[in-house]
Amino acid sequence: SEIFNRLQEKTAYLGEGIRKVLEENAIEFTINQVGSMISVHFDKEAVVDFNSAKRGDNERFKQFFHGLLDEGIYIAPSAYETWFITDALSYEDLDFTIAAVAKVVKKFQR
Repeated sequence: SEIFNRLQEKTAYLGEGIRKVLEENAIEFTINQVGSMISVHFDKEAVVDFNSAKRGDNERFKQFFHGLLDEGIYIAPSAYETWFITDALSYEDLDFTIAAVAKVVKKFQR
């Protein structure tokens, strides 16, 4: 249906924006997306289950979560959870989120 297509497009837009920011900042990551669900993992290997999720840099995820929270973006607080995108989010909201991700990752210690 139309709403599911919009949700998938918005989620893909957000994922691509985050992907670009992380690549530009040489951050190792994996982004998983299915429909309107998306998750960011700080590991270059595929994340497909609990064992592969716990392999990621979850200390970095904590920095990511708290940094985004400081920017006004509340994501799922655990690296083991997914984000659920809603149709109420506008592309302006998604751009704000991508800009917040850029601010946060620039503060990561290398």
